[in-house]
Amino acid sequence: MTLFTDIVKLAEETASDGRRLVGQLADLLQARLREHPQTVFALLRNVQPVFVHGGMAVVTRYDDVVEVLTHDSDFSVQTYTGPMRDITGDFILGLDQGPQYERSVSLMRLAFRQSDVVAIADLAEKAAHDCISTATPNGEIDVVADLTDRVPARIVEHFLGAPGPDEQTLISWSRSLFTHIFVDLEHDRILTEQSEKAAAMIRPHLDVLVAARKKALNAGDPVPDDVMTRLLKQQVLGEQAFSDLEIRSNLIGMLVGMIPTVSKASALAIDELFRRPKELEAAREAVRSGDDALFTQYVNEAMRFSPQAPGLIRVAMNDYPIARGTNHERMIRKGTVVFASTQSAMLDGDVVHHPHEFRVDRPASTYLHYGAGMHSCYGRYLNAVLIPLIVKAAVMIEGVERAAGREGQLLIDGNWPTSMMLHFPVIQD
Repeated sequence: MTLFTDIVKLAEETASDGRRLVGQLADLLQARLREHPQTVFALLRNVQPVFVHGGMAVVTRYDDVVEVLTHDSDFSVQTYTGPMRDITGDFILGLDQGPQYERSVSLMRLAFRQSDVVAIADLAEKAAHDCISTATPNGEIDVVADLTDRVPARIVEHFLGAPGPDEQTLISWSRSLFTHIFVDLEHDRILTEQSEKAAAMIRPHLDVLVAARKKALNAGDPVPDDVMTRLLKQQVLGEQAFSDLEIRSNLIGMLVGMIPTVSKASALAIDELFRRPKELEAAREAVRSGDDALFTQYVNEAMRFSPQAPGLIRVAMNDYPIARGTNHERMIRKGTVVFASTQSAMLDGDVVHHPHEFRVDRPASTYLHYGAGMHSCYGRYLNAVLIPLIVKAAVMIEGVERAAGREGQLLIDGNWPTSMMLHFPVIQD
């Protein structure tokens, strides 16, 4: 039995005082987890790898995290289902295995194809170049507002076929809705009101776009070959295809899942590389030598130290013995909310060799940036190309460096990066 278990057991045996101590310990753990997640995860991996308290479990070791994420019938995504249904209707990220999930994911795969990655990469590269070119005369760029937000928003506009009334509004909608579905599990009143307002605007906006595109298709007018067009063309299949309302729901789900996460992951990776001058210069040299695969490894490793999210939430559908046969096996009771910490898993020294070293020779299986199992990030093939392209655009600006003082730091409001200024020489013609 671990020391941590002994402390909790002793506290529980001392009746009311003990129960207060256990509660205070859990509150302290939660507060430290928000402020210093790496420290808390390191403690848990070594002392209590599967920490269970008050209907919540935190899973911290690599093998156990993967076990949770890949046992789809035992660990459900239902925590996200209600908020997602309120905003988008049913969408694959909130559906467990079953006929509805299989229908939805099959139709989406026909419209959002892995083979599109090359074309999307070209689109992203152009968008990033345009963002940098706009900033060049000023000698400075806000990495978040002027680059990492803008590129995925333009992918949503041109590849999904779902532009906003303007780019900034689309970005704002996506952040608010993502926060409601995936982050604000305690349903903060202000955040809920913000998401309800965003949903009330985005739904009719996309209804108009879908109706206009359908009218153009029916009239034989030229239309772009984007996800919206492909989904509408599937309607020749009859009831097997998405209705107009389902197309709107899936487009909302896709843009909500794309813009905030790609922006945050890119901004964090840029910030992490600027924290490491030696690795930053090596990454730049990989670009200069034309080795994009090596540059991507630098980005993946930067993301390991500064991941977009600390983990994923699941709900136990059955009593389940996690880490069976190990000395930290624990029974996860049905109904327990399980936090599978991918951030902690990627620092687990039992699986990740020399986890605190920045290394670019790690196997791809090391990285859990896109989760694992049935609900691995739907856009993982795209994001694996898109994020390095955005990072490359920032770090390869000639003479670029972090701005002095606070403005050069990555500023975060709640869950989202908001600003990080980079300066560079203005090249005179």
